[in-house]
Formats: sequence, structure tokens, C-alpha cells
Amino acid sequence: DGETFAACSSPKSYSALGAGAHTFEVRAIDADSNVDPTPDSYTWTIDLTDPNTTITANPSDPTNSTSASFGFDSSEAGSTFECKLDSGSFEACTSPKSYAGLSGGSHTFEVRATDEAGNVDSTPAIHTWTVDLTDPDTSLTASPSDPTNSTSASFGFDSSEAGSTFEC
Repeated sequence: DGETFAACSSPKSYSALGAGAHTFEVRAIDADSNVDPTPDSYTWTIDLTDPNTTITANPSDPTNSTSASFGFDSSEAGSTFECKLDSGSFEACTSPKSYAGLSGGSHTFEVRATDEAGNVDSTPAIHTWTVDLTDPDTSLTASPSDPTNSTSASFGFDSSEAGSTFEC
């Protein structure tokens, strides 16, 4: 890393090196004190930073689809990914990752990146959604008398599922 040359023997080890680029150079000196004018060198990078994983596409919540597709990316180019659905284990995956035949209920997808240096995202990206396969039940809550002599009619209605919309 630009330090002056000092006597050493092979193998030469270093410890507690900091993050970033490093260059090791070595040169030979013969018994007559002739110095190699072109030292051999090796440059490498120590990467201690975890990548950050981001989900870029996911199913809406809630949905009535039993299929789901996820897109994801990493803050570090060249990263690989592992995905996990619900209580399963992390397994190697690529973006996009799709699932089919999902059951009704809550599901959680997690994805984590591993960069080229082997650093793993310690906070995987997570998306939780609900597959709703239950049809709402519509109930009339108010209606005109039958028979009636009124030329207008008013109806009240409700659904078994909050947030439902209606068509009349």
C-alpha cells in the first residue's frame, strides 16, 4: 500500500487490514545486493459492507390470485440472491421469482443478496400479502314495502367483507 520496502520472508502475512483496495509488492535482492527493478505485485479489495436488497415488483395486497411474482435488486452489482416463502428455507433464486398454487391466507416473501465478497444482507427485503379466496356475501338491509303505492324505491345493503364495493 505504498509503504517502503522492508526485509521479509515467504510466506508474508498481514492482519487487521482495513476495508478498501490494497497492493502487496515483493522484490528480490541477490547476494551481490542487486535489486529486482520490477517488483511483482498483487492488488485486491477488502469489502466489509453488506449489500442492500430491494423488492422492485410484488403482488398487490390483498389479491385473489394464487400466483405471485417478485422482482428484486441489490445495491451491489454482481450480487446473487436467496429467496424464502413463508416458513420455508432460503434457497438460491434469480429475479423475477414466481410462485403458483398459493393457498388462501397471509404469505411472506423474503429475499437477501450476497455480494461478490461473500457479504450477506443481514436485513432481507420483505413483502407480506394476503391471498383472499373467499367470495363476499351481500345482504339487503333495507327495501321498500311490498306491496307499496310509492313510485320510488330505496335499498340498503352490506357485505360480509369490509372494504367491498357494490354493483346494482
